[in-house]
Amino acid sequence: MSSHLVEIARVCQDQAVNQPSTSERFSRALDWTGLPLSILLLAIGIRDYRDGASVGWPIGGAVLVLVSLWVIYRGMHRRNGRAIKSA
Repeated sequence: MSSHLVEIARVCQDQAVNQPSTSERFSRALDWTGLPLSILLLAIGIRDYRDGASVGWPIGGAVLVLVSLWVIYRGMHRRNGRAIKSA
């Protein structure tokens, strides 16, 4: 009976330790927030380019989408303990 209680306590402790903290959740949310905003700017840039604006708008939007994807990629590896080494 006591070994069963010990096993339940160990499982509960493992679940509590593996839960992400509030700051980690907030950091992940901030990483993902940039992607929809940059996609929106890309769509606006394409629309404006079709209406006669500079080609810089869709290029800038595409760069922002790529930067947002890079931020998400780096954040996922950082949180998984596989930090990317910088030169």
